[in-house]
This record gives sequence, C-alpha cells and structure tokens, in this order.
Amino acid sequence: MTFIIQWIENSAGAEDVIKINTPAGQLVLTSQQGVINKVEWSLDEPVYAQHHELQRPFEQYGVNPNKHINIKLLKQGSAYRHKVWAELCKIPFGETMTYFALAQKIDSSARAVGNACRDNPYPVIIPCHRVVSVSGKGGYCGHTDGVFMDIKTQLLDFEANYKQ
Repeated sequence: MTFIIQWIENSAGAEDVIKINTPAGQLVLTSQQGVINKVEWSLDEPVYAQHHELQRPFEQYGVNPNKHINIKLLKQGSAYRHKVWAELCKIPFGETMTYFALAQKIDSSARAVGNACRDNPYPVIIPCHRVVSVSGKGGYCGHTDGVFMDIKTQLLDFEANYKQ
C-alpha cells in the first residue's frame, strides 16, 4: 500500500483520536478536520475503536499493497526531513533499504538519514520501518531494542510474508 501524501500547512478544529489495529499493534492517529497531525504506537492493550473515515485506508494495509491511498498530513519538520521522508515513501511494500543506500541517493550521511527516520511523526504512513542498517535492523522510533524493535520486526515480517 502506498500513501499519496498531501502536505497541509495547518489544521484547526476539534481533535479526533482514531485507533487503528495493524499486524504489529495499535496505532493512535490524531487528526483535525481530516488532517492527521500525529501518529503513535499504543503500547497499551488494543482497544477496538469507533468507526472513523480515516480508518478505511489503514484497513487496506497488507490487503492490497498496490493500492494507492490519498491522505492529508500536517506538514512538520525541515526541508531535509521532507527529502528523506519522500525517499522513504518510495521504498516498496515488503522491501528494505539501508540507511547508507538511502543516504547515497540523496547525497547525505547514514547518520543524518537515521535521525530523520527517528523524527518521523507518521510511522507506517512514512515507512521508516523499511530502512535498516548494513549490519542488522537498525532502530525504530528512536529505539534500538525493546518493544519498538519488536514492532519494526513484526512490520517487516508481515510485509515480507505477504510478498511471498
């Protein structure tokens, strides 16, 4: 599944909190008037959430990896971060790329790419889980072990198994 991102400069209004069940756990999305402004992994027990229009695109995760989903995200981060995140979005479902290889594509360093991945406010939508180190899995959401690495492993395994 590929998200076609429309970057929105600002959003206003009441916040909606949407809980999405994924093969790796529950994501919590915060949005205002259909613009997602934050995505986080819930480390609590999954709660089956209310129905919300933003849940529909995520129900397609893994069902049809060739499907393109239009989504609105609140623009955050520097121009450099957006450059890295744009490249992350080009990594196909079920495939990985090393921090080093991605850095070479954008004339940067692997460490800078890793920092941009760590600062990704939209995990799964901007698939930073698909970036790995040359000697292992690397990190995920700023962690190199623990529950976040378990989530990264589950996402990578799910996508790889789907492709088979």
